[in-house]
Amino acid sequence: MLMITLVTVSVLIYMVYYRYAPVRVKRLSEGKVGATHIVVDVRDYQDSYKSNCKQALAIPCGYLKRYAHEIPDEPLVVIGSSAVECNVGIRQLKRLGFNVAGYLIVLDNNPCDESFSMG
Repeated sequence: MLMITLVTVSVLIYMVYYRYAPVRVKRLSEGKVGATHIVVDVRDYQDSYKSNCKQALAIPCGYLKRYAHEIPDEPLVVIGSSAVECNVGIRQLKRLGFNVAGYLIVLDNNPCDESFSMG
């Protein structure tokens, strides 16, 4: 019984850490995203489709492992709608071996083309 409790508590602690513990990646301002960065939009397709972000790769968090071969091996900038979404996306990309240079949080009412310019 004690072993089952320890395993359950360990799994819960890992899940909370994976989602909510901040990653050691810098939050970038809109002007700091340059032409050398590859932008990966980890928001849901419904949100990324509405934002008109033509220069970003729209790959939601759940599909990062499946479509990792489509992401170039260059410094990445992750776009998400919340800190939790960015944390999960960055952790998955780092686990897959990518170099994540930073992240941006884009609000739903702020289209991507208006929120930052590429260089």
